[in-house]
Amino acid sequence: MLRTMLTIGLSIDDDGQDGPPSLEQQELDPLAEAPRRAADVAKALARFGYRPPPAGGDAPSSVGAGDGDPSGRIRAAITMPDDNTAVLVVHLVAHGRIAASGERTLHAVGRDGRNLDDPVVAWISLIESHPEKVRPLTLFILDLCHSGVAAELPWHHQMSTLERRAWVIAASGARDRAFGYRLSRATTAVLNEYRDGLLRADPSRRYIPLPTVVREIKRKVARLNAAEGLSQELAGSHIPFFDTLDHLPFFPNPEYRAGAGLSAELDEDLAPLADEALDPLHFMKRGAGAEALDRGLAQGYFRGRAKEAAELTEWFDGAGPRFGVVTGKPGVGKSALLGVTVCAAHPALRTTTQHLWLPLPHRPAANSRLAVVHARRRNLEEIADSLARQLGARPEDRPTGGWDAEGLARLAGTDPKEPATLVLDALDEAERPADVVRALLVPLAQEATRGNGVRLLIGTRPEPPFGVLLDIAMRDGLLIDLNAADRDDLRTGLETYVRDLLASGGGPYEHKENAAAARELAAGIAVRLVGSPGEAGQADEQPLEWGEFLVAGLYLRHLLTLPVESDPARARQLGLATPRELTELLRLDLAGPGDRPWMRPVLAALAHAEGLGMPERVLAHAAVAFAPQNVAVGPQTAGSEPLKPALVREALDQARFYLRRDVDVDGTTLYRLFHESLAERLRADPHDLGRGDGA
Repeated sequence: MLRTMLTIGLSIDDDGQDGPPSLEQQELDPLAEAPRRAADVAKALARFGYRPPPAGGDAPSSVGAGDGDPSGRIRAAITMPDDNTAVLVVHLVAHGRIAASGERTLHAVGRDGRNLDDPVVAWISLIESHPEKVRPLTLFILDLCHSGVAAELPWHHQMSTLERRAWVIAASGARDRAFGYRLSRATTAVLNEYRDGLLRADPSRRYIPLPTVVREIKRKVARLNAAEGLSQELAGSHIPFFDTLDHLPFFPNPEYRAGAGLSAELDEDLAPLADEALDPLHFMKRGAGAEALDRGLAQGYFRGRAKEAAELTEWFDGAGPRFGVVTGKPGVGKSALLGVTVCAAHPALRTTTQHLWLPLPHRPAANSRLAVVHARRRNLEEIADSLARQLGARPEDRPTGGWDAEGLARLAGTDPKEPATLVLDALDEAERPADVVRALLVPLAQEATRGNGVRLLIGTRPEPPFGVLLDIAMRDGLLIDLNAADRDDLRTGLETYVRDLLASGGGPYEHKENAAAARELAAGIAVRLVGSPGEAGQADEQPLEWGEFLVAGLYLRHLLTLPVESDPARARQLGLATPRELTELLRLDLAGPGDRPWMRPVLAALAHAEGLGMPERVLAHAAVAFAPQNVAVGPQTAGSEPLKPALVREALDQARFYLRRDVDVDGTTLYRLFHESLAERLRADPHDLGRGDGA
């Protein structure tokens, strides 16, 4: 892709002219720094791969006061490309003036103090009014007074965003002035910060979204306003609020990595599913059962829960009551059980995930009328819309007030011989879950229990807001309570799970000389977490507040950072020392090897993230609130100053296992904690969690 730049700085200059300066020249600020500001923008654009126009040999990319006809150079740059893939940035810093007669439109002012022959709109029209001609995709950065005129052309706004080839960033509104080269200075700073890594777009985005770049420039201008006075507001090309500009390639993302998207672990055929609330990666990762060790999706480790898996298999295959609930304490494996069975039953996931669900002793058949949703951080409207889409509804089918239970039941019951199956996991982590229960799920559950064309399965904690659903499931449906699982079955499944994790992944316990120690370590962990008759003190232990499989995986993650224990007796004692509190496990991690002073403050700040998560910019401010005040924490002293970007990213990398990542509509990466139960604990006790972290 050919990237061309033309940056023009026009000072008011009488050098070389006969006679005294004209009246126009005398009345205008000389803008002595305009050529230098243009040169600064040129250097910043060069870091994004932009080069001077190839015509003219060694023609400079930055045009100063004495470099010929600026209008002619701009027209030449616009008409020069020989294909429509070319990208052009035109940056102009000069005086701007509205013509006193004629069309009374915006002109840049030349070095002689008089308006250039071409109005700015002529350059835009030269691009947009000739769709049959080859023209570059062009960004005008106009550091002129009144430049908003060029950004507010009614005929231009009437074009669809996909048709437009000209885009404008203007330094001021149509009736306003620009001051102190602020747009040029801010543009230079923002582009350099993206190249230097101080600002970042998510690695999944090939290009930094243009609106995101403009917002960053606007922030810089606002700071210059505050520091220098004389307020100035940017203007820009208008777009419909429902459109995005992700297709515009003006600024290649320095962080971009092919395959770095949130759906990178999905088969290519499954990638479109990642945009819906069904969140296939959630079901796949939970079903794989090895998130604690960051093992990905290459192998399935779901173990135990044979009785419950058999019950769900029968339910997915159409037997028994039409409404069911899978419940239990945080981290007990609700999502793992639902994930592995959904992977087997979902027609779009079944083949790709066969290695995850094939070890199950009982496996659901493929279900062509299955709709699934991961409700975490989703609101009522998002959940209902996703279910409707998956049931085949088109956008034009959406009722004026949105989809309700009656409408979804009607969609689900279009084939009376095969009612649709709806699965909703993590209800307790939804936005305003009480609204979801009252307005959607209770009516759907009642439709299901009456046999009206829908089957509904919900995964949630056994908490008061969900009591009515639990009561319906207990009375008229299927209730699977993982807290009430048989302890012997649980212990056996947990021991097998730990043993299989130790026996794979390239760790030291795979080797023959450590095999006996691995077996004893797994047995010790299972006894410690579940209890075993005959083991001193275990029978009197209170049940875990957190799920046994979650705690075992996290502890194993810690153990695999320590020297291998080859002696079976000591390995069993190591297993019997498993912490029974999730926060104790995090303490172990924080106290582990390496310098991680900001990991705990960052985790504590992310416990307060809302929606899809918290961006780095906000996190830099929030994290310092959870650090010891006025104490040196690593290379930065805790206090009122936001955490430096490098330290934020270092802490995010150190805490990556505890995090989930999403991408905002503007291309910004968002972070949140991987499990709501950990977020709750950190919100309740953010400071005492990590006494071993050096804080």
